[in-house]
Amino acid sequence: MSRALFYRGATALAALAVAAVVVLPGSASVQHAVAGPVSTVAASQHDDLPTTPAPAPAKYVALGSSYAAGPDGPESLSNRCLRTSDNYPHQVAGALGMTLIDATCSGATTRNILSVPQRFTARPQIDAVTPDTSLVTITTGGNDVGYVQRLLAMSCRNVTPAVAKEVAARTCALGHPIAEPGPERFAEAEWAMYETALAVKARAPHARVVFVDYPPVVLAGERACPLLPLKPEELAATVRVYDELAAATARAAESSGSQLVRTAPAATGHTVCASDPWLNGFELPIPYHPNDAGKSGVASLVIDALR
Repeated sequence: MSRALFYRGATALAALAVAAVVVLPGSASVQHAVAGPVSTVAASQHDDLPTTPAPAPAKYVALGSSYAAGPDGPESLSNRCLRTSDNYPHQVAGALGMTLIDATCSGATTRNILSVPQRFTARPQIDAVTPDTSLVTITTGGNDVGYVQRLLAMSCRNVTPAVAKEVAARTCALGHPIAEPGPERFAEAEWAMYETALAVKARAPHARVVFVDYPPVVLAGERACPLLPLKPEELAATVRVYDELAAATARAAESSGSQLVRTAPAATGHTVCASDPWLNGFELPIPYHPNDAGKSGVASLVIDALR
């Protein structure tokens, strides 16, 4: 059985869930104990001395939408938020020896992180942040401005019905709006991101707060390809929307005193039509979302920024 056929049913469910799913905070502990000072005195002479327990791994809370949750194939269907165990938060936690509370959820807007639960739960993502949290990453804003929804709608319109049915299933029949968002949408997203960062800092005063923006689907000057079936004006509009979202994220990080990990500088050669893409194109299993290389690529950027 081909991979496309195997994932056809999964794509229909996942594409819908990416637009409206919930945060069910899970956790994944990474066992990594830091050893205490080693005594040079023979152990036999001090067997009765109390030992100092190794400190517990630092707590890391990941907040965000599908670009952080990492939906990709059957594993992501095991939970309503379409989270996977190889998403960038899991890779960061593993590399840094931290205990991860992964609250990311596909379909989340910034308000879903801050205050308005998604429909599967009664709690917003930020409830996972507690005073003992050491690190919080935030990847959000795309659903606030309809970034991927626009890509899907335009792609569905530009391919044959058979291709649309095969790749995006019911998504292409939902009629997502494709109008380019105006300045007020980006301003609202920026303010929501700023408020989220301040709320995180209030809950965890000693936490390091890091915004991680979205890897771009296409960069200025690049052309369309079969995996990115957009017209020239649609390519230009997609670049504009991405650039405005990245700028809003950067401003929110700066104004809130948070750190920013930008993905665009590392994206040359990794967009959808490149030879080594970090994102799926208009294809199975999840169109326009990070693939395995993308998850690892973003994880490496975050790890480098934190070290």
